[in-house]
Amino acid sequence: MKFAVGAGAVAVIIAAAGGGYYYFGARTQTPEYALKTVEKAFTEHNKAEFYKFVNVDSVLNTSYDGFVDGLTGTDNSMTPEAVDAIKDFTQMLKAPLLLSMKSAVDSLVEKGNFDESGNMGLDDILSRTGIDTVEFRGVEEIKIDPEDETFATAIVKIFQPEINREFAIQTNLKKSEDGHWQVSGVTNFQEFIGLINAARREKLDEYLTKTSEINVRHDTTVREAEQKYSEILAPGSLGRDATRAELKKIMTDVIKKDWEVRKQELFGVNVPKGAETLQNLRMKICDLYIGYADEYAKWLDDKKAATIKSAEEKRRQAQVLTTEAAAIARRMTN
Repeated sequence: MKFAVGAGAVAVIIAAAGGGYYYFGARTQTPEYALKTVEKAFTEHNKAEFYKFVNVDSVLNTSYDGFVDGLTGTDNSMTPEAVDAIKDFTQMLKAPLLLSMKSAVDSLVEKGNFDESGNMGLDDILSRTGIDTVEFRGVEEIKIDPEDETFATAIVKIFQPEINREFAIQTNLKKSEDGHWQVSGVTNFQEFIGLINAARREKLDEYLTKTSEINVRHDTTVREAEQKYSEILAPGSLGRDATRAELKKIMTDVIKKDWEVRKQELFGVNVPKGAETLQNLRMKICDLYIGYADEYAKWLDDKKAATIKSAEEKRRQAQVLTTEAAAIARRMTN
């Protein structure tokens, strides 16, 4: 949860700051002036001024809830009971985590960077929510509510490469008792998280489909080679040089080469962030089977017990990792 919570709050604050570039030269007690001042305070590391025009507690609070709703709302594999359980759990963590994030905002405003003390993993937070690659495109409109002149909204346009389009952050501003405006929250962070998750799900599905096609094709080749290997290996024939030479050719020219080609094809597939563990496992499996085929072929020449023992150990490890990779792929598919 430390890796997942609160990034939206920081993003909204920075988004509001970005909106300041579109200052219209209005009076000081206006939403436009508040946005401009946020940008100026952020640039100059003026914490007092920044907090005057940003209600950080409110922004953090609304962004936290939006993130949790966006996360659970886009995971179709979760039962309603599981969603409720997660929400209950995240509410238990809310207070201490928001306190940590507020400290991070303090560091961001005062120093221009996050304080990574305590292993908060803030860079990872931003990466997981897609905020780290956001580009600000401008403010579309700023409106004061005609029915409540103490409330205003600002539409801040951002571009996120993963969803490959602009997104309108609906930023709220509230007028304080002394007349100045504050950024108070965001109403659609849940929608942003949903779009990010949907884009990542699409890339993940694409990865799973492509790699499955690669593995199925090469599995067929390996099975055919193993079948031919069994046909050649008649009882007692392993002691004949001609038989061993034929078996070695299958190992080096078919099985080993096929695993090398498979590895190159898998390596050429674009790997989304959520599939890195699976991809690394598959690369390791390829290496183990390549090593197995290489050492088995060597054993057909040297006939040493240590060589065949090493080969079989690599094969055993590869089989264990293959089972693990298949389980991960099934969970990712579901």
